[in-house]
Amino acid sequence: MRIWISLACVLSSWCISVNAQTIKTVPFKDGVHAYAVTEPKQKPRSILVMFIGGDGNLNLVTRGSLSGVNVLIRMRPALEAAGMKLLYVDIPDRQFSRSDAEYARSVGKMIEQENSEKLPVFVAGISRGSISAANVASRVPISGMILLSAVTGSTYDGTVRDAPVADISAPSLLLIHNRDACVSSGSESALRSFARDMKESSSTIVVLEGGRDEGSGVGRTAACHPKSYHGFNGIDTNVAGTIMKWISLVTK
Repeated sequence: MRIWISLACVLSSWCISVNAQTIKTVPFKDGVHAYAVTEPKQKPRSILVMFIGGDGNLNLVTRGSLSGVNVLIRMRPALEAAGMKLLYVDIPDRQFSRSDAEYARSVGKMIEQENSEKLPVFVAGISRGSISAANVASRVPISGMILLSAVTGSTYDGTVRDAPVADISAPSLLLIHNRDACVSSGSESALRSFARDMKESSSTIVVLEGGRDEGSGVGRTAACHPKSYHGFNGIDTNVAGTIMKWISLVTK
């Protein structure tokens, strides 16, 4: 693997170019907060900031590249083909909370660093990543928020309501699978209640179906796995199309 560091990256933070990906960082406490950037072949129409589920660890600095089975990563080709510039946010290398102001400020620095053209910015999070997305949406100016399998029930990181969701004013798209069996996100009624709590946001709820359950393990591990219905396994094209149709409506 050939690694090079450009002068522009040295002046702002640091980065590693790997094929069509660039790994960058912003300061976080006395450490760093890494993220991956991917660019479409054409001029980007919008920026989409992504937060995966689970513990959120992409291990970008060590790996030097973006990989994983999460639907937000699986959809990357379709989203890039639609003209989206993608930012995949890793976990900071210091203690953090997905729902606190310091975390949101760090992501805000990433957006500022990547948006010199003042493009519309959207945040998207799945499962426990929905907490991060909601937190950023409540504290950073954005054009819209997309939550997939939002954790309205308790998780190791809390719930999506731990962020000040009443402050979210951008429109929101909330996606849920009709066969999601994950105890933290499978309730459509809880999702609708959450949407009502976002009094300043115009929320669109979409219930998707189809795909297949290939979640490994048993119990919660299987039901909340990225390759289960919770992770929209097998319907990546449908999920990407739903997201891009909504973004087109928001930005027209």
